[in-house]
Amino acid sequence: MLPSIVSLPPQSLPSMPTDATSAVLAAEPGANVSLESRFLDAVARLSADFEGERQGIADAVRGTDASDPAAMIRLQTQISDYSLQVAMVSTLARKSVGAVEALLR
Repeated sequence: MLPSIVSLPPQSLPSMPTDATSAVLAAEPGANVSLESRFLDAVARLSADFEGERQGIADAVRGTDASDPAAMIRLQTQISDYSLQVAMVSTLARKSVGAVEALLR
């Protein structure tokens, strides 16, 4: 993950839920919840998580001392992690849409 020269406390790292899709897929099949509504709920939760993380980064930018190299490295790492997460979700969404379009043809 991070280079060994960078030591960050866990609270400074972004907290992305890793089991967002497992929560959607874990709903009981007998429940009266459609796949579409479970998907939309998962997307809404993911969007809220990203917005919370973006707001946390914005707050960190305002509160970071630009003359402190360690603080700047933490901020840069946080921004980089957020950017990678957004790019990954974007790619997964694009690939999923492509797969559904291929199935519908």
